[in-house]
Amino acid sequence: MQPQHPYFQDRDHPQQESHTCRQAWQIQSRLIAQRLFDQALRQSWLARFFDALCRRSSALATLEDQPITSMASSNLPGVQSIRLHQIIGSEGRSHDFDRHFAPLHEHIRERWVSLAALRSEGHSLPPVELIRAGNAYYVLDGHHRISVAHAFGDETIEAYVSVWEMEPQTAGVWRTTMLHTH
Repeated sequence: MQPQHPYFQDRDHPQQESHTCRQAWQIQSRLIAQRLFDQALRQSWLARFFDALCRRSSALATLEDQPITSMASSNLPGVQSIRLHQIIGSEGRSHDFDRHFAPLHEHIRERWVSLAALRSEGHSLPPVELIRAGNAYYVLDGHHRISVAHAFGDETIEAYVSVWEMEPQTAGVWRTTMLHTH
């Protein structure tokens, strides 16, 4: 008896066929994610170039740079849907992403591509953790997820939100600072 072609063998064993299809889909999702990362990385390089020509910063804002002297903190209940354009900065990882959350370096590729591949396969990603200071949001945890959401063209992201209330005189100074940096 001659050995059958692998395609026909799989059809005789539905579980094997299902496993083969799942593997093919995962490979396809990973390739899509790799292309998205490459595209986002190129876009960040171009954006940095044009920002330099226009003499403006392409850096992601940092919460540490804001003149917050005194604050009280509270958490919003449950998961909130936050518009991506309201997320303007980071609590600590501003060196890996630009102000549009595009990746800046190759060393974040693996994590970024893994999340994008999961997203491409239809999996939902866990909510990010944000800090709201004034009308702006800063990332505490979830930089890669926000970057992937931007790459997929999302307008919102699910998040757990901590609210930092600022003193009235500080809030006015902070808001003025934010308007002049963007």
